[in-house]
Amino acid sequence: MTTTLRNLMTGLVDYAGLFPPAALEAERAVAEYAAHRADGAAWMLGRFIVPAARLTEINAAMVGVKPAASIWPFTALVGAPADQDTARAAVPTQGLAIAAFEKAGEGRTPVEALETPIPVSAARDHPAAFIDRLTGDLAAAGLGGRELFWETPAHGDDAAVVAAVADLDRAGSPLARVGVKLRCGGVTAEAFPDCERIAQVVGLCRDHGVPLKCTAGLHHPLRHRSTDPDVMMHGFLNVFGAGLLAWGLAAPAEVLLACIAETEASAFRISDEAFAWRGHEVQSHLVADIRRRWLGGFGSCSFTEPRDDLLNLGLL
Repeated sequence: MTTTLRNLMTGLVDYAGLFPPAALEAERAVAEYAAHRADGAAWMLGRFIVPAARLTEINAAMVGVKPAASIWPFTALVGAPADQDTARAAVPTQGLAIAAFEKAGEGRTPVEALETPIPVSAARDHPAAFIDRLTGDLAAAGLGGRELFWETPAHGDDAAVVAAVADLDRAGSPLARVGVKLRCGGVTAEAFPDCERIAQVVGLCRDHGVPLKCTAGLHHPLRHRSTDPDVMMHGFLNVFGAGLLAWGLAAPAEVLLACIAETEASAFRISDEAFAWRGHEVQSHLVADIRRRWLGGFGSCSFTEPRDDLLNLGLL
C-alpha cells in the first residue's frame, strides 16, 4: 500500500449500514461496525451514520457489542427532506435525542457531524434563507460546534446552494465547519446524477471554498455498468480523484468531467509520490491536505465492497 493511498482513503468510508440497499436492523448494523473497526483496513473506516430519531435504537444495540473504552464517532441526520416547515420543526426533538445519546455514551459516542437534506422547494427558490433559518434552529437546539453538511437535492439549484453555504461560513457560523453533501446514487437508476452534475458540484465547491462529501452509489472504486439498478455507477476513485484535481491542480471543468467518466483502471496511478489520472498528478502531501480541508468521506452501506475492490486492484 502506498503513502498516497493511505492519505486518500483514511477515514473515507462512512458506515451507512442502516440505509438502503442494505437497510440493516440496528443490532446487525452495530455488530458490522464493530467488526469493521477490528478489521486490518479499519483505518479507512469513518463515522457511523444514524438518523437522529434512531439513536436510541443504536444505543441499546451497542450494549455488550461496543468495547466500553473505545470511542465510536457518529454522524446524525437531522432536519427532514419533505418541506421547510417539517425540517425546522424536527430539530428540537432531534437535538434532545443527540444530547441524550452523547450523555449515555459518557464521551465515547460523540456525534461529531450532522447532515441535513435541503428540501427541493428551498433549493430551487431561496436556499440562503432556509440555510440561515435552519442554522439558527440547530444552534438553539444545542447542536452548534459540529460539522454540518447540507445535501443539495436533485432538481434544485446547485450553484445557489453552494454559494449560500459559502456565505454562511464567511458570516461566522455557530457550526465548526459547513459543507455540501452530494448524493451519487441510490436504489433506482433515477437516483444517480450524471457525470456533468457531479463535475459541476465539485467545481462549484472548489471555486467557493466549500468542503464536499458524498453519499450513496460509491461502493466501488471505478465507474462501471451495474445491473441492479441498470445504470452506470460512479466510482469513488473517479469522484474523489476529480476532487483532488480540482483543489490540487485547479483543473478545469472538462478535466473534472473526464475523470469522473473514466472507466479504465489503468488510467489511475497511485504511488508513494502522487495520485495521478492520465498524466495529471497531485503530490501525496497535497492529497492529505485536500482530504483534511476540502474532501470529506462518503456514506456507504457496505465497507467490505470498497475494501475488497481495492484489494482486487492490488492497491491494498
